Amino acid sequence: MHDFSGFSQPQDGFSQPTYGLSQPAFDNPSIQNANVYINVLLGVFDEIQESLKWSKPEFAPRRYWMQMPETGLLIANAFGVTVVFISLGASVTIFPLWTSPEFLQPHRIVSFVFVNDNHYVMVELTGDYPIPTPSWYWSRFRSHDAAAWEMWYKQRLDLYTNWLESRRKPPGFVDLDNYGL
Repeated sequence: MHDFSGFSQPQDGFSQPTYGLSQPAFDNPSIQNANVYINVLLGVFDEIQESLKWSKPEFAPRRYWMQMPETGLLIANAFGVTVVFISLGASVTIFPLWTSPEFLQPHRIVSFVFVNDNHYVMVELTGDYPIPTPSWYWSRFRSHDAAAWEMWYKQRLDLYTNWLESRRKPPGFVDLDNYGL
């Protein structure tokens, strides 16, 4: 397990360091550069800011749960990392919004997997594994300098896209096994 400065370390009852961020991580109780994030996270900013106010090593009430992948934008920019969210529904990658890949060397990828239909856990993936397409938020609000992240990771992004396409069923395909036929 890597030590990502700002992430709380596991406590009894917590299997991964994703249950909360340490107190100074986002300058609680307010998010640094909030005026910029208000425009990026339109409609959910207040909820996300509220969710970051939890710092106790115990189960947090639902209003303090991190909203993913939106909170990934804050993680990517606050810590200068690439954030990957993996789920059966929709997987996305979030690169830093305003910093070029040349500036943030060496690159670090923090990966979260959605499990049991109710929470994310941080996992460590190794090698040059495929990474999902960038999130809508990142694609829409990235700076000109940050756009270079896609070129740095083009091969891995393409691997994911090709894998996804290979698993797609042709249009009009109906799997009769799903209907007991």
